[in-house]
Amino acid sequence: MSASDKPGEAIFRCSITPRYTDLDTWRHVNNSRIYQLHQEARLLAHMDMFGKDAWFSDDIRLRPVRAITDYRLVSWYGSDIQAEVRVLMCGENDYQVRCDLYQDGNHVGTQQCVIGAFDQGRQVALPKATRDRLQQAALNTPADLAPADYIDRLNSASEFPVRQPLTPRYADLDADSQRSEAALARYMEQARFSGIRSLDMGGLGILIASADISFLRYQPGFDQVDLASGITRIGNSSFVFTGGARYQGEMQAAANSVMVVIDPASNRPVPIPGTLREQLLRLTLK
Repeated sequence: MSASDKPGEAIFRCSITPRYTDLDTWRHVNNSRIYQLHQEARLLAHMDMFGKDAWFSDDIRLRPVRAITDYRLVSWYGSDIQAEVRVLMCGENDYQVRCDLYQDGNHVGTQQCVIGAFDQGRQVALPKATRDRLQQAALNTPADLAPADYIDRLNSASEFPVRQPLTPRYADLDADSQRSEAALARYMEQARFSGIRSLDMGGLGILIASADISFLRYQPGFDQVDLASGITRIGNSSFVFTGGARYQGEMQAAANSVMVVIDPASNRPVPIPGTLREQLLRLTLK
């Protein structure tokens, strides 16, 4: 990792170029692609620490257990994004990484990621050599993450107001032939979009402010994945979608996504009007 301006602190820095295919229908970088930029920065930092072949494994594999992504500002095409990656802490079973993204001098996003070791799809203790190296780099300043209590809401996924079957694709596999974390993040996007597309926004727009994803299984396969989502909180200008993806009877991923209603002309939050609030209430999980 490259040296920072703070003595004793290790920061990995890199630059990533958004692609035209990363854009969404609002013509800015799609939120699931922003997630992938964080993932890319984490992998590059991991290779910098463990060597050029550290991006794959045929036995113990390091994968996120949980990732909390905050979308601070919209990111655009045509300008590189600078990333900074820090190892916050490392314990027996997992470690925390923070990634910050900057574009044109603006801090556009942050991701707090808890990463664990997996063997045959089940979480195990971190390998000692991996743990020792990470502990050398760790700042020993763990993030205080709120409990992922939204996972328990998915036990009643059959009662969620929005449900959709999804057929997995070959592109959903990663280089280790597992269901990729990028695919699971896209599944969470699709789960909430199934509800969002039913809304009449009345000329208003909507942006994601934060996505808290828990990765429960990376089991691969091409049988149907069942997506479920519902609204679990409605505020003044924002609301929360809780969603999950179930495969062969087991939950693969679950997420809380904070959505913000905006005025498209100013890109600023606006109060949720009564007509939209009524629609959101119909999608609320009882």
